[in-house]
Amino acid sequence: MTDFERPRVPGSPTGAEDTVLDVEDRERHGASFLPISRQAALWRWGFPLVVLAIIVWSAVLLLGGLQTILDSEEGRTREAITDPAAPGFEAFVEQTWSMLVVTEDEAGGLAQVAVVAVADRESGGGTVMLIPPELVTAGCPTGVCRLDDVYRDGGVEALHTVVARRLDVEFTDATLLTPPRWATLVGPVAPIPVEVEHDLIETGLDGTTVIRFPAGEVRVAADDVVAFMAFSDDGADQDRLQRQGIIWRSWLAQVRTGGNTAVNLPGIDLPVVEVAATLAAGPTVVVDSLWSYSGGELVVDPAHLEQRILDMFPFPIPLQPGQRATVRLLNGTGDPSFDAPARKAVRKAGADVIVVGNFRNDHVIQTRVVYRDPEMAAKATALAAALGARVIHDDMVSPVADLTVLVGKDFHLLRG
Repeated sequence: MTDFERPRVPGSPTGAEDTVLDVEDRERHGASFLPISRQAALWRWGFPLVVLAIIVWSAVLLLGGLQTILDSEEGRTREAITDPAAPGFEAFVEQTWSMLVVTEDEAGGLAQVAVVAVADRESGGGTVMLIPPELVTAGCPTGVCRLDDVYRDGGVEALHTVVARRLDVEFTDATLLTPPRWATLVGPVAPIPVEVEHDLIETGLDGTTVIRFPAGEVRVAADDVVAFMAFSDDGADQDRLQRQGIIWRSWLAQVRTGGNTAVNLPGIDLPVVEVAATLAAGPTVVVDSLWSYSGGELVVDPAHLEQRILDMFPFPIPLQPGQRATVRLLNGTGDPSFDAPARKAVRKAGADVIVVGNFRNDHVIQTRVVYRDPEMAAKATALAAALGARVIHDDMVSPVADLTVLVGKDFHLLRG
């Protein structure tokens, strides 16, 4: 007999005993059983209603949370400040675009070392600093040697390393110009007009002499550009450096002629062509007299060299990333004349500016150096001492740079 079969009570109407037993079962189980038709109705309509209620409530909670975020100060969308003169403006700087230009002579020796730094990618201009190949420097197996020895033994890569270390800046790129490459580069505007102070006389192997470049105004052919720059004038190396400067000035002036630099340069997609076009588009300074001879040795005034590097590389690529503290430099005076001196002062103090801008108001009186990470306390103190500023620790200062320098109206007084 199965669980669903029940014994009939004799004499009772058919099914009556079932009704009695059903009632007894419900009473025994606390009336927990409902008719099947009612259970089906509850599952059919009740469960979907519960699910719908959960979904609606979840949506209400989600919308409420979003509204809380949107109403909060941290989550509020603000209009970007794009005016560099406006309070609150900040921007990451673009590192100085630079190039080491190495020139090789016909014999494969080092004829010229030029460090080129672009002042502005948009408006153009910049500086060309010429370094004599005879400069004695460290970085050789023997301890000290000349730059032309470095190039002979290690090529452009070795020369790049030594010059970058000597100037304490890294270059965006380095390129090698051979006589044919120089001829191609200057070809569209050649011959190059130059002024020669005295006859440049060349002596042959048989002892005969010939005037290679006569005194006066000379037009140097494209194929003779390197020969002119590398010409040995009775060992007067400083005169050779100045002749190189003459070529650079005259060539860039020719490229600038007509206002369209593209037509005055070869149509070659090379970085050196792009750099030359940008240089010629604005004011350009060619430095060829920074080095001088003293006792038969090339020397340079360290202060003049440092100032020149600061002028050429306002936002340098560091030789060793992470070695110098990075700085967020904010002008709190409202006077843009504070920008350049403050930037140079920070650079001179051994830090690199990576963000520039304005404080949210222009009423700052005292210059301050603010740091967030306690590990930067020592560098903050050193920078503040160099600037004559105060040091402040603030956990909430922007983390985009190691230090924030807030320039106040006392900055010029602090710098003397």
